[in-house]
Amino acid sequence: MSLNNSHSSSLTMVIDQGSHASRIALFSETGELVYLTSKNISTHSPEQTTGLSIYEHNGEEILHSVQTLLTDIPAEFSNNIKCAGLCTQRSTVVAWHKTSGKTLSPSISWRDTRSQPLIDTLSPSASSIRKITGLPLSAHYSAGKIQWLLQNNTQVKQAAKEKQLCISPLASYLLFHLLKEKKILIDHSNAQRCQLFDIQSLDWSEKLLQLFQIEKEVLPDCAPVIHLYGKLKLNNIPLTAVCGDQNAVLYAYPPLLEKSALINIGTGAFILSSSPECNNKNPALLHTLASSSAQSVKFVTEGTVNGAGAALSWAQENDPCSNMITQLPNWLKQVDSPPVFINSISKLGSPWWCDAGEPVFIGENTQLQAERYVAIIESILFLIYKNIQQLEMQPEKLLISGGLSQLDSLCQKLANLTQTKVLRFTNPEATARGCAWLANQAIDKNSLSWKALQFTDQFITTDKPSEQKNIFDRYQHFVGELNKRCRK
Repeated sequence: MSLNNSHSSSLTMVIDQGSHASRIALFSETGELVYLTSKNISTHSPEQTTGLSIYEHNGEEILHSVQTLLTDIPAEFSNNIKCAGLCTQRSTVVAWHKTSGKTLSPSISWRDTRSQPLIDTLSPSASSIRKITGLPLSAHYSAGKIQWLLQNNTQVKQAAKEKQLCISPLASYLLFHLLKEKKILIDHSNAQRCQLFDIQSLDWSEKLLQLFQIEKEVLPDCAPVIHLYGKLKLNNIPLTAVCGDQNAVLYAYPPLLEKSALINIGTGAFILSSSPECNNKNPALLHTLASSSAQSVKFVTEGTVNGAGAALSWAQENDPCSNMITQLPNWLKQVDSPPVFINSISKLGSPWWCDAGEPVFIGENTQLQAERYVAIIESILFLIYKNIQQLEMQPEKLLISGGLSQLDSLCQKLANLTQTKVLRFTNPEATARGCAWLANQAIDKNSLSWKALQFTDQFITTDKPSEQKNIFDRYQHFVGELNKRCRK
């Protein structure tokens, strides 16, 4: 927890619920972080033999973590909060009882692909789905998960029969419990990730509801990202913005220019660009709803990498390292010839959108732990770079944030690989800061005097041609291997 009492008046609060933890962040009127606290949540991977990725959370544990954090805010801060925002992991869904709010299922994580068999049957409709939603057909989005619960969960079936079922993105479940009004709502950005949302009408698509065999009555009503959702039970604070975590990142920084791209590296990595892609121009990338209000809606181009921090979590399970955080910076400096790691953690996102089989190391030095971990870091960068290459307008600079962005050598390797300047901002709390800015827009969008975040570091291309060639050779090997696997 961090405190800064000199900025404790007229604060904006953000509830930031992610894959690994729930957090509360408070920002001053100038956008400075003055308070931050968190509580870890658990992820479960039930054993199964289908080869699909199964990841679950406990919705009640998540809710309790948020409620505890809200209760623990010191009075000198809680008495000065003017508005709040909620940002959550996207595409994570939970089934719950409309009247009692009781969960009827685990929260199925965005990383979960148990619905892949259903998704495969819908491949003839992939083009139509993309045109309506802006998204390629994928088991990572919520529609397949919702259909799986309707078909396989006894409590869900019973609640549906009784007209008491709601299956929604995680944000909607939290809103029901946190707001005095107990509204059943979801914001446009989380709704889009359900793959049931029409980005033209900004509402659920009747065509897709029929295709996925989902009744509209089990879904929450849709609302803009910037919207008065109600007041929090605990402290009567108006909640004025709800959005997906990666959408929020865009608003933490100065406006994203055409010749730049933003990379946020958490459990997954996401590449966001204002590059002028249209909905069908590059089917490998996403046409993402970034924000909306009663008056307007903004879209950006997005690339998605499933195995970022998740790949390091996989390594910790399969190749434990007790001091990984302290070791990584040294390993990244010292290891110059790592093997190639086929990073198929949680299946491939853009631009392949395929199952590339089991993760595996290829090459020499695979017996050395330092080399294996460096190979994993490079695989994350390779996936990011492949997405950058898909953009119509190649960026002249890359803005980077998120936990792994704090690794200097990672940023330098990205600069070397892409031959592009990499800029890292002072404050890594990009998701929460962006959500706070959105929440303020509902209060008075002209009243903000937020300071632009400053750069702490600039990473430029190294002047050692051999280092550039080596990493690029490994990249070519990596891409070639994935292309072969995805053609099978």
